[in-house]
Amino acid sequence: MPEEKRSRIRRVARQICAGLLAILAAVSFLPLLETDAWWIRIFDFPRIQLAIGIALLAGLLAALAWPRGPGLAPVALAAAALVYHLVQLYPYAPFAEERAAQVATCDEARRLSVLVANVQESNEQGQEFLEMVERHPADLVLVLETDDWWDRHLSALDEAYPRHVGHVAEEDAAFGMHLYSRHPLVEPDFVYLFDAFTPSVSTGVRLPGGDEVRFLGLHPRPPQAWSQPTTSRDAHLLAAALQAEAAESPAILAGDFNAVPWEETNRRAARLGGLLDPRHGRGLFNTFKVGNPLIEWPLDQVLFQEELALVSFEVLPGFGSDHRPVRAELCLHPDAAAMQTPPAPQEDDRAEARATIAAAEQMDMAAPASE
Repeated sequence: MPEEKRSRIRRVARQICAGLLAILAAVSFLPLLETDAWWIRIFDFPRIQLAIGIALLAGLLAALAWPRGPGLAPVALAAAALVYHLVQLYPYAPFAEERAAQVATCDEARRLSVLVANVQESNEQGQEFLEMVERHPADLVLVLETDDWWDRHLSALDEAYPRHVGHVAEEDAAFGMHLYSRHPLVEPDFVYLFDAFTPSVSTGVRLPGGDEVRFLGLHPRPPQAWSQPTTSRDAHLLAAALQAEAAESPAILAGDFNAVPWEETNRRAARLGGLLDPRHGRGLFNTFKVGNPLIEWPLDQVLFQEELALVSFEVLPGFGSDHRPVRAELCLHPDAAAMQTPPAPQEDDRAEARATIAAAEQMDMAAPASE
């Protein structure tokens, strides 16, 4: 191939790489805008993928020869975006500081294990799910996206989990919810924070030693279209965090949050509720989407207050759903509060939370009634 033609191909390849770098860098910074627009907020999710894409394109551009002069602008922007992603993701690196203290032993009377599983409404591999629960039993099993079919099949858990409550949504089965417990449930209730079809479960859980913890099971509704805002989802998380803050006993928030841990709303909820994330300093523990590494994120979460210490946290094997389940083992440890420090609220957190909740309430009031 003539040298002139090779030079032209390399120049076009450099231009393409530089253009793609500029695009990835631009969308990387979009979530910095204070907006509830889903088409912007969605770019909070793929920080890992964007960082990898920027690094690969930068390496390719280096192999093709770095641009000079004005051509360096997209490179500089991409470098800033890469640093931004790494700063956001750093707390979840295995070498970062562990925020939740881990204990090696725990009195059985004060131990509580929690399993969260989004079974996926369209998934009908019920036996695989039951076998997974049998292999990885927990004191509390929160099952999400349950419909009438799952309600019938989950009855096989009744003997092992004599205390259970369930809600099958009439209008939208993707937000059905069941909670199974080995321990007594204290005044369990399904509450509807911002619409009539998205339940959350709130209950006390009596441990064998007589202590009580507060459990809040969540599955906030994400935007269903690019044009919809994240207001309702954000308010759902923030309202639950405020409930945890007001609880008289140590609280646990668990579920499919439809939000990644590094989103500002998720972090604000953790600060307001004084909630510890076991992923801090231990890894990402991606749960969604099974089989598609291009959109793998840690959506399923178990957060807890400082009176509880961590015994273990793991992502379990899949069972046919698009989510992998997570299992956390916690300990109501007498020294837990002295061993760990939850994130402290920032000055504007409470005002921002109130504004988001008020906006979601207005949206709910303006929604047309279901026929």
